[in-house]
Amino acid sequence: MNKRTTIADVAAYLGINKSTVSRALNNPNRVSTELKERIEVACKELNYIPNVAAKTLASSSSKSIVLVVPSFTNSVFAEIISVVKAECDELGYNLLIGDATYTKFGEEKVVENFLSRNVDGFILSETEHTLDTKRMIDSANLPTVEIMDSIEKPNFNANFGVNQIEAAACLTEYLITKGRKNIAFCSTWLDRRAMLRKLAWENTLEKHGMESHRFFQTKETTSFHNGENAISAILSQWPETDAVFFVNDDMAAGAIMQCQRFDIKVGKDLDIVGFNDLDFAGVINPRLTTIRTPRTKMAKLAVKTLVDIIEGKQVTSLSKELPFELMIRESA
Repeated sequence: MNKRTTIADVAAYLGINKSTVSRALNNPNRVSTELKERIEVACKELNYIPNVAAKTLASSSSKSIVLVVPSFTNSVFAEIISVVKAECDELGYNLLIGDATYTKFGEEKVVENFLSRNVDGFILSETEHTLDTKRMIDSANLPTVEIMDSIEKPNFNANFGVNQIEAAACLTEYLITKGRKNIAFCSTWLDRRAMLRKLAWENTLEKHGMESHRFFQTKETTSFHNGENAISAILSQWPETDAVFFVNDDMAAGAIMQCQRFDIKVGKDLDIVGFNDLDFAGVINPRLTTIRTPRTKMAKLAVKTLVDIIEGKQVTSLSKELPFELMIRESA
């Protein structure tokens, strides 16, 4: 088995001190440009790869941030991951990602696992946590930012998100102003965000003296296929339904496609709305009425704030409710 190239090997190859090589790699501004270039060339020729674990032990910092998402399969979080990764790359941090499987205990396991790797901070995409998760993060004294939902008081250092209740109430009110009277709500598992949207739907209907019993919950993961099956079940159980509020855009899009197969005119015979405004929402036919959430902005804010806290910089905002936007299109 070939021995891994070390700083000592690079130094011997160039005939210079090991400390000089180390200084050039870790603090390049402290050596001449000519020497730095010679060392870089030697590192490439000898296939030298820095030992991150050793640097972590020496500096007590791994330059690593952990992003915990509820699911790798949810399209909403694919965008979050992409933006956070780009921001981390720009700021010189490694991104580690964990899947909490939509449970508080799943999040707890992810946090426990990454704490053993000497990471520098967490971005959590949930705002409800187990007591042990809070205890572990507090004991480790690690900077942590929550995103997605806005809450009055962050559990950790900062929070950037949308008021889920206000957004869902806005969407429900819009359907009512269009004259829809039999509005159903469809969800998969009821995580915190889904529960808040459902609660807003219920409260808004009841405020207008309307019935809120048309709630349909599937046991499958969120997908076009799931939405396709859900709309068939909803219209079979409540044929008088004139609008359906889907908990996300994926299911709403699947429902639209199923309606087209049965010649149900979406936007006329039946209104369909979603939530999040994913890329496809504005291009499917008919285009989807939905709530646009500022996922890119919250992800960028989270990374910048977290890195500022890690590096001891002054932080201008530790909590911010970001605005949502009602995107009115042909589906409603």
